[in-house]
Amino acid sequence: MTIRHFRIFIAVARTGDIMKAAEILMITQPTVIRAIRELEDHYGTRFFEHTSQRLKITDEGKAFLEYATNLLGLYDDAEQVLQDPAAKGTLRIGASVSVGIYYIPALIRDFNRKFPNVTVQVRVNKTEAVEKMLLEHQLDLAIVGDVIRSEMIRVISLFVENHIAVCAPDHSLADQTVTLQQFLEQPLLFHERNSGAFESFSMAVSQAGYTAEPAWESSSTEALLEAVRCGLGVTVLPERLAKEEIRHGNMSRIYLSDFTFRSNVCLAYHKNKYISSVMRYFIETAKRNTD
Repeated sequence: MTIRHFRIFIAVARTGDIMKAAEILMITQPTVIRAIRELEDHYGTRFFEHTSQRLKITDEGKAFLEYATNLLGLYDDAEQVLQDPAAKGTLRIGASVSVGIYYIPALIRDFNRKFPNVTVQVRVNKTEAVEKMLLEHQLDLAIVGDVIRSEMIRVISLFVENHIAVCAPDHSLADQTVTLQQFLEQPLLFHERNSGAFESFSMAVSQAGYTAEPAWESSSTEALLEAVRCGLGVTVLPERLAKEEIRHGNMSRIYLSDFTFRSNVCLAYHKNKYISSVMRYFIETAKRNTD
């Protein structure tokens, strides 16, 4: 039996659910089922009983859970004390454009404090390009919007991102409440059509019965921001980024009376990727840095 068997057993015991345990450990359900079967065969007993709704841990399973928890705790302590301070190597992180601006820098800073000997390489690009790099194993992990197409990429939702409509302070819509139709009649300034940001917005607009036709398309966020500041059109920005622009007096908010735009920000990685202890810590750091 291996540490991996114990880790899987504990996850199943705590959740009472094969699917939830697989999600937590980022492995497949068949892998979980096989590990539990191997444990039960090895010890010659049943640790779980199957009910109509979930798994019920047996008395033997409860006794084994205490041993497994203690053993895994000692193992993880040894890993942290003996390995983490000397962790070395390279971690390749991808990010979509807006996430790369307001979220990734602080995340990498916090990660570097824990693993100063790990070299972190960051690639910021549109979601489509980041997904391609994941598929080609050019990246270890990525943080992007939820516009991921390939079934070979596994995603973990991190947080819901609110977006705000903005314009220049002297624009006619500045600090005004308008309908989505009135907003869309303005020159729209957005990233390229195949970017995750525009695709998410376009789908939300389509569900509301409208079509978004950008007047400007750019791969450069700064170019779009400057165009908005100059009063050349309107756009929708992640709330954190928009509030910074508004706080500095560069932009004003537009209030949409009949439309709210939110998108999911996710951590993504290739399904066949081995999740190392360093990668796992990065994932946990990303989950914590969502406020």
